[in-house]
Amino acid sequence: MTTKTSFSCGEALDIANASNLHQRLQKSLQKSSTIEVKADKVEKADTAGLQLFVAAAVEASSQGGRLNWKKPSETLLNTAKQLGLTEALMLPTS
Repeated sequence: MTTKTSFSCGEALDIANASNLHQRLQKSLQKSSTIEVKADKVEKADTAGLQLFVAAAVEASSQGGRLNWKKPSETLLNTAKQLGLTEALMLPTS
């Protein structure tokens, strides 16, 4: 297992992309428990999409790792805040 791996979110973290996101997150977690999540291009996020990342954060944490968000978009930050998931997603609060 490597020390960290990168994951690019793309533009949409939503139910339409949930299956693909899930498969990609699983592969990332198999490579490393610390995932650098590039989320600067996210324009759409919903509960289903963010639930995948909550599960990934829990899994990473159980393996001694974490999600490190790189430039999360305002859309992502606002949606997570509205859903009360900022802490669960390990998102920056500032």
